[in-house]
Amino acid sequence: MAAIDIPEVHKFIESTPPFASLSDQERKQLLSGVAMLYVRQGQTLVLEEEAATVHLIRRGACEIRTPKDGLVDQIADGECFGVSSVMAQNPDGLKVVAMEDSLVYRFNRSRFQDMLKQNDAFGLFFEHTQLHRRRKLSRRRDSELASPALQLSTSISHIMTRQLVQASPSERVQTIAMRMTEARVSSILILEEESLLGIVTDRDLRSRILALGGSAQAVVADIMTQSPVTLSPDALVMQAQTLMSESNIHHLPIVEETGKVVGMLTAADLLRHQELSPLLFINQIHRQTSVESLARICQQWPTLIINLIVTDMKPADIGKVLATVSDNLTKRLIELAVMALGKAPMDFQFLVFGSQARQDQSLGSDQDNGLMLERAPDETEAAYFADLSEFVCKGLASCGIRLCPGNIMASNPQWRKTQQGWQQAFAQWIKSAAPSALLHASIFFDIRCVFGDDAPVKRLIKGMQVEVAQNSMFLATLTRTAIATKPPLGFFRHFLLESSGEHKHQLDLKHQGLALINDLSRLYGLSCKVYRESTLERIEQAIREQLISVDTARNLMDAWDHLNGLRLEAQSRHWQMSGTASAYLDPKKLSPLERKHLKTTFSIISDVQDIAQQRFLRGYS
Repeated sequence: MAAIDIPEVHKFIESTPPFASLSDQERKQLLSGVAMLYVRQGQTLVLEEEAATVHLIRRGACEIRTPKDGLVDQIADGECFGVSSVMAQNPDGLKVVAMEDSLVYRFNRSRFQDMLKQNDAFGLFFEHTQLHRRRKLSRRRDSELASPALQLSTSISHIMTRQLVQASPSERVQTIAMRMTEARVSSILILEEESLLGIVTDRDLRSRILALGGSAQAVVADIMTQSPVTLSPDALVMQAQTLMSESNIHHLPIVEETGKVVGMLTAADLLRHQELSPLLFINQIHRQTSVESLARICQQWPTLIINLIVTDMKPADIGKVLATVSDNLTKRLIELAVMALGKAPMDFQFLVFGSQARQDQSLGSDQDNGLMLERAPDETEAAYFADLSEFVCKGLASCGIRLCPGNIMASNPQWRKTQQGWQQAFAQWIKSAAPSALLHASIFFDIRCVFGDDAPVKRLIKGMQVEVAQNSMFLATLTRTAIATKPPLGFFRHFLLESSGEHKHQLDLKHQGLALINDLSRLYGLSCKVYRESTLERIEQAIREQLISVDTARNLMDAWDHLNGLRLEAQSRHWQMSGTASAYLDPKKLSPLERKHLKTTFSIISDVQDIAQQRFLRGYS
């Protein structure tokens, strides 16, 4: 602890809530016995004995953590910790860890407690602070105790099957058994003029026909379960689980108040919901036999993404998971297209570009793709690949991966080329300084093969690297593009926000942040001898080839990780509220520490832009 200048502390707290609301006399009373601490980065403060009091951060940043190291809150300049120690003897055993070297004021415990009783507004402020942090702690514990994928509060309308398999009560058992087999379902609804009369399940067929030696020509009305248990579509997963358990049933018709049947929920649906995982999702994709069934499966995609975000998975890992799902979905659509159109007349590769190639997809990503053909097709062959491409691109759109607004898709004949055709296109873009060429570079130079032999694609990439290495003017032009857009920070480190429109007073995390890092990493990646696909891998490769310093690279990677995390969280919140994804963020909704961190992130991008300018624009005006 160090000696303290009381007037300096008084000056600081008179502009810091809630101390600013105190009178001069009350502030002097509170500051009697105040002490000053220097806390080193990484140092832990256990709030016990004399430390069991309120602390005010004068300068720096700290994290409030549980005894098991779970994060409860992050705080910075002008914020307090130790509130629960004064007001409730710290029942949760919280501790404080300095995120950076910090200067902290420690108040005298008894004088602080006196002020809480003496000034109602002052006491109310800290009651709200304590309540806010206990809510955060509660959410933390909830996430530790329950699997994030197990969303008991989810409406069953999100997971029920809407494609109903039905029969009339006068049909024969053999007929409905065949219908159930064809539809690959374990139950069938018995309807008459849209009114639900009953249900027949696999168990009914076994116990009421096979076990008793009954006839396959029996009438359905004789074996169905009449007036089955039902639930409304706005009920929750938890209610469905409870009802099915209490009634010892595995099939639950979902019926609106009007009596109309709108869905079917099975025990398998609940299990899939509880265990929704990328591996299960991919397994389901490969079991589907139509675009329609794939589209139904992919309705779970937003839930999968949100589950991954809730589990605190690293943004880079989320991107890899989503790219793997997208790759498998694309492969399955190609397989279905070949089943419908017949065997392809020649070998081909299905290429993906942009975010899917970089493996950093998120909610609302669109598709960028193309075809590479073994040789120039004749008219019949060209028609085959046109049909295949249309099938796949429309199928992806049906499954939630939007059509590209710029029409950069295999369904556009411009992006169905031979290997030589693609090589010529890359060579032309590298030699040209036209804006359209640079736009194409920002998309097509992120390239990956997801179907077919990838050896021709590797040769294409190698040829592209040779062309780039021989054309320093191209790298200089690409550098100008990469540094043309600056991070949204003003002269005094204020955020530069959207000034009008739907996103007024918000930040565009994608175009004002992540895209800038992607452009820089692409620039360094194209300068490397070894081609890497993802943004972080390109920066790592640039370190290996000594094109960028370790500290600069690590800072840029941290910036990308931070912005990607913010984008995913923003998209998740917006999706849950509106069903659409948005990468816009209102910085006012961030804590002071989060705003500070975001400003540092934007500053890092700006610094790396300056470094890139010095490296790649030397000798060019």
